[in-house]
Amino acid sequence: MEFTEIDSRSAAELSEYLYPIWHEVFDRLMPWDEAEYVFNAWNTPDTIARMISEGYVYGYLSEEGRRIGMYSYRVCEDGRFYINKLYLESAFRGKGLGSRAIGMMFDIARSEGCSEVYLNVYYRNRDAIKAYQRAGMTGYRHKESIGGGYYRDDYIMSARI
Repeated sequence: MEFTEIDSRSAAELSEYLYPIWHEVFDRLMPWDEAEYVFNAWNTPDTIARMISEGYVYGYLSEEGRRIGMYSYRVCEDGRFYINKLYLESAFRGKGLGSRAIGMMFDIARSEGCSEVYLNVYYRNRDAIKAYQRAGMTGYRHKESIGGGYYRDDYIMSARI
């Protein structure tokens, strides 16, 4: 599996690539209007470009030369590693590739000298929660307003490395 980093010039392409994957995952977990609101709050080209300028790394996952998903992470100033996004196209889920990608994220965190990996995962996204638990992560539920009458209702999961 390969991680191919992008720069802000590719933010629009990445946002467009993520859009159908996002709705495929979240339309079954929340109302469409909520999934659309959250996508537009966190995944527009402008937001991705801004986050890259703030130190987040974004890119594509590929396997045997074929694009299979996308990722984003940030090395935090406090020595922790934040997995911001990790999405696979539906045809590549359930084949162990997500677990490999999580393992590779942990490897990146170690190579950056981080002491902990953490992330937010939507509380209804049971498949993702199970994948992170298999990687040794544990967590707690946290809910906060994100505007527009919507809430970020996630598990904040982490693992020491």
